[in-house]
Amino acid sequence: MTINVSVKEFDNTNHMFSLIKELESKVLLCGMPLKNDKLQMIALVQEGGKHIEAKNYPYLVIPTAAAAGRKTSEIAGLYQRGHTLGINDPSQSNGFQVMFILRKSIDIPPRPFMRLTMNNHLDDWAKIFANEFFKVMLNPNANADDIYRKVGEQMVSDMQTTMDQLSQPGNAPLTAERKGFNNPLIDTKLMRNSICYMVINKE
Repeated sequence: MTINVSVKEFDNTNHMFSLIKELESKVLLCGMPLKNDKLQMIALVQEGGKHIEAKNYPYLVIPTAAAAGRKTSEIAGLYQRGHTLGINDPSQSNGFQVMFILRKSIDIPPRPFMRLTMNNHLDDWAKIFANEFFKVMLNPNANADDIYRKVGEQMVSDMQTTMDQLSQPGNAPLTAERKGFNNPLIDTKLMRNSICYMVINKE
């Protein structure tokens, strides 16, 4: 018995060179959205830590759990007692409910979640890149974006996991009390959930 098989092979040489050229023309980034200056600033402070001093006002105003997310302007009867702001409250032992703590300065310790993620997962990302490159090289309908998407999604997941698990340095007691838990990089989860990957063209 004779079996005739006709196979149409795909010459991937040109596709491979085109793919390499496309990969070299772009950069894969992971972190805060590029156009969100506030989140960019917060992330940089977490990465390197920061000493913050009161400048335009005599004190920095730090909320307690009793403030319940409200601003000073939103609390009626607020007044200063020592280095605190609060309201009269007969239910308290001293008749005063502290809403805010006043400080001349604060020190935020570094919690470098981006660097830690890169140091712990760079080899993993390189393996994913290599595996995806091989797959895309054999697929004439695939391109560099398919590689960057796979690696980028893993980078986002790994960075979010780092934020979830990082516990040291912990929150200051006042911050932990206000939040109701002691995870130094998680509060509203806005920063965590804003982590994204970006593929940009090299200039």
